[in-house]
Amino acid sequence: MKNSFVKLAGILFLIGAISAGVLAWLNDATKDLIAQNDAMASMDPAILEAVMPGSVMFNAYGDSALVEAVKSENDKVIDILTAVDASGNELGKVVRTLSTVKGFNGDMELYVGFTPEDKISGVSVIYHEETNGIGSKTTLPDYTDQYKGKDGSTEIGEKDVDAVTGATYSSKSFLSAVNNAVKVYSEHLK
Repeated sequence: MKNSFVKLAGILFLIGAISAGVLAWLNDATKDLIAQNDAMASMDPAILEAVMPGSVMFNAYGDSALVEAVKSENDKVIDILTAVDASGNELGKVVRTLSTVKGFNGDMELYVGFTPEDKISGVSVIYHEETNGIGSKTTLPDYTDQYKGKDGSTEIGEKDVDAVTGATYSSKSFLSAVNNAVKVYSEHLK
């Protein structure tokens, strides 16, 4: 009886180890494709237009060493990009960031665009887990459009924007993501 238990435990361990190895290999083999698909999905024309009117693409920022330095000092920054028009002319900078203050259900992920005149050109939510119909209202133009034209070189205060009624946590989370982008822009991209 004891022998059969040990044998069964050994077989289960072997199956678990092989399964874990296969899953690890699959994760490693597909991570680049997943990242590429994620990047393509975030280049939706509606997102491009909301963040930087007139843009057709967000390209990698030219100074990759600066991007890596910013990401190493600020773990909420996902990427720094350059918005370009159909002719390839630069329209402004874009910071992809997570919120620094948790929303009702976690972090929010945003693109925040900045014009050469140091103004916020637009904001778009890429990912959130906020309550549908309440916190998710922070993703709607009624809320996001109030950030357009704000000074991109100084932090935006809570009194400078109208929070979504009943969604205080979501509104504060959104604002923290915008302010994180403003910090990156004002300290490294101006």
